[in-house]
Amino acid sequence: MIDFTKLPLIIQKRTDTKNSPKHVILNLFPIKTTDEQKKEDFKKVINLLDQIVDLQRERNVPILTVSLGKIEDIYDTRALADYCEEILLKKANEHKINVTIFGRWYDVKGELVTALKKINNETNDFDHFFLNICINYDGQREIADACRVIIRKILMEKSDIDAINPEMIKENIYSSYLMPPDMIIEPLSMFRGTFLWDSVGSKIYKLNKPVLELTKSDVNKAFDWYTG
Repeated sequence: MIDFTKLPLIIQKRTDTKNSPKHVILNLFPIKTTDEQKKEDFKKVINLLDQIVDLQRERNVPILTVSLGKIEDIYDTRALADYCEEILLKKANEHKINVTIFGRWYDVKGELVTALKKINNETNDFDHFFLNICINYDGQREIADACRVIIRKILMEKSDIDAINPEMIKENIYSSYLMPPDMIIEPLSMFRGTFLWDSVGSKIYKLNKPVLELTKSDVNKAFDWYTG
């Protein structure tokens, strides 16, 4: 397993990413669908996710974070589990992609949790690309959880209330070892709050399309906009 505390240094030493964003966030939720169509529509989102994973490599982006939303946004857990085990894991092994799952994904339960654990564990030695998938993630809850950890440390007299500062919050959020995102790609105008604490100063690119209408080409235009 790599030392994630050294991740920013690993990225900074890469000379092949000079003109590219180092960390990009893409939100692929919510999707507007119907009860009859939601499973098929979610499979379209999975297919787009797969294309974006390829795009990360093609555009040489070291860190890509893709949020699929909360539990209620995951319309087909079996399809997502199959994708992780049968397709994404193969790509991760081939291209040395370190896949990390963020959020309270363990609350999803069932076969998806098993698949997420497997891909998390089997790719944690890779360090060429870093793919973060947010499932059942909430940016405000992430900060609240960090505050809860800090309060526990104070109550256990392992820290002092006067020592609380932004750096301490950063050290205790889920994404503590990640560098802040350079660019956040939103399907529409609403900011979804993925990695909320680290989002100050990030460039925001609006695709101005519903998720189900997005293509790999649309997302590629966001990279062109950033590098141009």
